[in-house]
Amino acid sequence: MARKLILVSILILLTAINTFSQAFSAQPAGFLNVARSSLAWGDYDNDGDLDLLLAGDPVTGPYALKIYRNDEGIFTDINANLTGIYNSAVTWGDFDNDGDLDILATGRSASNSNTWLYRNKNGEFVPVNTDFQQVGSDGAIAWGDYDGDGDLDALIAGNFSCKLFNNDGGTFTDVGGSLPAVSNCWVDWGDFDNDGDLDMFIMGDLGGILTSCIYRNDKDFFSEVQCGFTPLVGGSASWCDADNDHDLDLIVCGFDEYLEPNTLIYQNLGDLQFLCMIPGMTNASLGTVAWGDYDNDGDADVLVTGQNPACGSLSSLVYRNDGGYMFTNILAGLAGAERGNAAWGDYDNDGDLDIAITGNSGSGSPITMLYRNNLGTNTFQVNNAPSVPAGLTSAVSGHQVLLQWNHVNDNTTPEAAITYNLRIGTTPGGCQMLPSMADATTGYRLVSQPGNMSNDTSWQVNLPDGNYYWSVQALDHSLVGSQFAEEQQFTVLNVGIEPPSITDKEVFPNPVTAKLFVNTSADAEIMIFNEKGILVDRKTASGGMTEFQTVCWPSGVYLLRIFTNGKTQTFKVVKQGKL
Repeated sequence: MARKLILVSILILLTAINTFSQAFSAQPAGFLNVARSSLAWGDYDNDGDLDLLLAGDPVTGPYALKIYRNDEGIFTDINANLTGIYNSAVTWGDFDNDGDLDILATGRSASNSNTWLYRNKNGEFVPVNTDFQQVGSDGAIAWGDYDGDGDLDALIAGNFSCKLFNNDGGTFTDVGGSLPAVSNCWVDWGDFDNDGDLDMFIMGDLGGILTSCIYRNDKDFFSEVQCGFTPLVGGSASWCDADNDHDLDLIVCGFDEYLEPNTLIYQNLGDLQFLCMIPGMTNASLGTVAWGDYDNDGDADVLVTGQNPACGSLSSLVYRNDGGYMFTNILAGLAGAERGNAAWGDYDNDGDLDIAITGNSGSGSPITMLYRNNLGTNTFQVNNAPSVPAGLTSAVSGHQVLLQWNHVNDNTTPEAAITYNLRIGTTPGGCQMLPSMADATTGYRLVSQPGNMSNDTSWQVNLPDGNYYWSVQALDHSLVGSQFAEEQQFTVLNVGIEPPSITDKEVFPNPVTAKLFVNTSADAEIMIFNEKGILVDRKTASGGMTEFQTVCWPSGVYLLRIFTNGKTQTFKVVKQGKL
């Protein structure tokens, strides 16, 4: 009996292993095998499928930087005539806001170290002259609209430097500041504190001392947040709301100070606090960690590649998210790789995430592999954009604003796996408070990333007094975005308003139509602002009654501020239409 039980257990285990191993299958894509490499998915030709950007060293030929066009699952090198590089970092981003993806790349070419920017002109890529620093080997780059002005700024690190370049109409300027001077590094953007602007995660080597830190965006400058992260080098990181609690968590991998590989998850507890989780994944360095919902169950799974603790051991693994920061290795059967890169992307438009991997293989030879996710139809489809979100509502309580919307449907991606992309601006169509990195008119996503709301259909944000415009779009697993929902408005004007019962001032009538009267008991300066903070009228009072003509004011909410005896009192006034 015991022997039979053992045999049955072995058969069950083998069946499970075989089932898991069928989740992904290698595809003959014809990509160049490269090492010390990097890659990125992006639809450069706007034809509705993901193309591949690939850089690295093929060992037997010149260094490469190639674009492979995706034609219904068939990839073709377009011979883009880009400078070949290795020890590289590459990314897509529409820096000039013309609706197509441009290229930012850094690394070493055959002749020099540099950082390259290429503008996409109808599918041809033209070098752009910039003052970006010459990073060289093992640098890091990331696009992000840190100042909320609607265009992509560039964060570039490496060669013991880290600089932020502000994008002003396609011209980049070093904004200065004291960011850590790192090498062998990683950088990424994420709004970890939910205040509506992008913060930085930076890790790398400071010159014998390692760092892993967050720099919080404080509008005019970035300040380091002491989060207690383990300092790492030679790895990567990825933001995601892994526990669906409306804030961004972080997964990181890399070498610690003892040159031991680590894979760690930091759960965001709010109030600038993180809890280090030990997820039970293989420890990795010189590779990639990336969130992606491969099984379409609405939570984020993890792809981990790189070098493991055992000498010479490499792996590429997919971990299924089982909730509660419990992850299961699905034994996906992927080729191990180090000193390279890996990325999720639905290249065949069948509604599930596939995988591309590049780097040094276990034998030391270069590889670039494409793995198809076998959960979908595995046939190329025309991928329609998701439906437009509906049911947008806002609830204002002081400075706190709760925004909500309904789930949407899609022809390939399950409802639970749709992500959402929110924008909040101070002007119609704007995104000054929360950038969406998408075209407000067409919904075209400027970067190949999930929405900034992950799978959430609500978001709470803290905003100052003012009038705001907002909308949201849906994105499927191919990173195709719907159009934005019909724009909504809300006003935050309830903070600092003086209750009539505790003031010696009178403001009447309220609501007002043609004339507004302000009665003060002492000399005062009276200023009236509209919802956008623009000064509408201003008068000096010598006590008694002061009259304002309001018949020409547009309908809406106004702030009236009275400055007297070193004190400021604020009143909210509502202007009605002409009766």
